[in-house]
Amino acid sequence: MKTFLAASIAAVILLASCSHKEVTPVEYFPFKTETTDFWGMMGLDGNILFDGRFMYCPSVSSRGVFMAREENGLLSFYTAEANPRKIGKGYYTSAKLFLYSDYTPVRKENEHNITIINKSGGEVVKLPLNIIDVGFFAEGLAPFRTDDIRPRMGYIDEKGNIKIEPEYVVTTNFLCGVALVAYEKNDELITSVIANNGKTIYTFDKGLRPLSWEYSDGLLAVIDSAENIGFIDTRGKIAIKPTEELKMCFPANPANIPYTFKSGRCIYYDGQYYGLLDKKGNIAVPAQYNNIYLGEGGLFAVENPRHEWGCIDGDGNVVLPFEYVTGEIRPSIDIHAIVVQNESGRYKIVNDQGKTISRLTFSQYQSKYYNL
Repeated sequence: MKTFLAASIAAVILLASCSHKEVTPVEYFPFKTETTDFWGMMGLDGNILFDGRFMYCPSVSSRGVFMAREENGLLSFYTAEANPRKIGKGYYTSAKLFLYSDYTPVRKENEHNITIINKSGGEVVKLPLNIIDVGFFAEGLAPFRTDDIRPRMGYIDEKGNIKIEPEYVVTTNFLCGVALVAYEKNDELITSVIANNGKTIYTFDKGLRPLSWEYSDGLLAVIDSAENIGFIDTRGKIAIKPTEELKMCFPANPANIPYTFKSGRCIYYDGQYYGLLDKKGNIAVPAQYNNIYLGEGGLFAVENPRHEWGCIDGDGNVVLPFEYVTGEIRPSIDIHAIVVQNESGRYKIVNDQGKTISRLTFSQYQSKYYNL
């Protein structure tokens, strides 16, 4: 009997990577041995860090730290070790993970101000009350939003200093040394690419507009006035000329993100099927799959026209046979490890040859890394 496949332990990447160093650093993920158990944490290699410790599902661990919701409903940070230690004093009503930085914004219990803390739980700075939201820190900066009559967004550094003044209506994380921002001018929304010093590198005109808000592998998908899709680099120069062969699509699953590069490949759509492009715009894998999901480490999960799922590498070589049906499969981060569901409905971790590498099967797991 064919096994049923499931989602992988890789989180969907909200912050697109520019290099392998910027891959979301997931180390352990939460799991339950049985549905009635408390949550534990397991490594990507299948080894158990600890079992049955938390009532509510914690986050994945990143940079040696994970976040958990306590029985009082508030949040805490813990060290990712066999006997996890609570980091810092008190609890938080909101917080973000330490993804690309050893600093993160939190809102402490019974406080209105946002505070930046370090990975040891130490308070770095308490921000002014007019700063009402702060995003993830990446490349030393995080977008923030003010509560003025007309809220505006800018960037602060890890010490809370304003590095780019709040003059935008949209800001995105810095990746590859640049960020996309949008501002109002003459009742129009203007989108630009800026450097981390706030200088404008490139401004989109009516003939070209971005398809996404973040660079990946140093490239950004764009679409021209004729609805042709191509790519620009971080200087705003055309890297892959727009072509009518690349079609627009609206995938139902956030892991299937066309025209976002990972490991030197991006998913493209020909109007019927999905394939892979390389960074020169050449077809690396012809469009022949119903679905392709992005993965780290050079793996891509694909569904063939017979609705069977497996994994391929960036050149189209099959690394996990098409033996899985119904559902989704996504390769994990950094290593070739995939969570699959067996005939009895339990999960296990297999390598890219389909060999089981986890010591036990488990009933539930979670791969998301965003706020709890």
